[in-house]
Amino acid sequence: MVRTMSERANQRFDRRGVAERTRIGFFSKALAALTVTASIAAGSAHADAPTDKVVLIGLDGLMYDKVLQVHAPNLLRLSADGLLSRSSIAPHITISGPSWATVLTGVWDRKHGIENNDFTAAPFAKYPTVFTRLERADPGLKTHSIATWDQLATMSGSGDPRADVVLSTPPVPDDPDEAETDAATATSVVGAITKFAPDFLFTHLDQVDHAGHRDGGASDAYLDAVRRVDEQVGRITAAVDARAKAHPAERWTILVTADHGHRPRGGHGGQTPDETTNFVIARGPGFTPGERTSRYTLVDITPTVLDLLHAPADPVFDGRSMVDREPAEPSTVR
Repeated sequence: MVRTMSERANQRFDRRGVAERTRIGFFSKALAALTVTASIAAGSAHADAPTDKVVLIGLDGLMYDKVLQVHAPNLLRLSADGLLSRSSIAPHITISGPSWATVLTGVWDRKHGIENNDFTAAPFAKYPTVFTRLERADPGLKTHSIATWDQLATMSGSGDPRADVVLSTPPVPDDPDEAETDAATATSVVGAITKFAPDFLFTHLDQVDHAGHRDGGASDAYLDAVRRVDEQVGRITAAVDARAKAHPAERWTILVTADHGHRPRGGHGGQTPDETTNFVIARGPGFTPGERTSRYTLVDITPTVLDLLHAPADPVFDGRSMVDREPAEPSTVR
């Protein structure tokens, strides 16, 4: 068939149009494929992004000198693998209520106003606990409190919002030294870490303080309690390490502190060196193994937890984050 010049021109135009549409289609598909690939990569990167998690272990009435005396292996290992600060909390009140309130709020007793173990949730409206601050900063965070001493539920269960999980271990029958009750608390902590991996978990073990009251800080019973509580610290640490190994994207920090010491013959609440002695251990990615200082005390715990979990600090704090370790004087009572 003979085509006119006009027909041949139209045919060339149609072929160019098809070719152009083919090129456009190819580039559109390529762009779509790149977009999908980028989205998958971004999603994968997000899924693999490090997630910081913190476990705070509170050991009631524990003096670090006694940790050294009995060569408590788990606490000594945590100290060797991270930062250890040994200092004094004088003139802060050396009673559990005021001290744990300071641990969980970042302000000294003169601010939160708790003077003994008979307290309500009222002070935590003005000075929110670390649980409330974390939940306000990121409601998606999982926060747990698991304690032997039931009064700590008043603190962790206060505020709006409060901790997601608040548990007090019921006293185990026929447990005169609280060893079995503390073991039950540690079992709950191990289960929570293994199954739920909370972003922040606070736990409290009480048997050392119990021994101090009953037999004195210089007694063999006190040393036995230190050995036993060290075993529970080891169980909790092992659970953290196993979880971290199984989930490499999770970055776990363990903090350890105490609320006060004990007089040689027992008791606390005064201002002797045995009563005001305090220590803080911080083991995790942000801390240098073997670092020793006297700059930090229990008042620095809440600012540190907030820093590690990317929540804002508050100018009201008397403490400061241990993550920012610039030379400074210890956090003293204002």
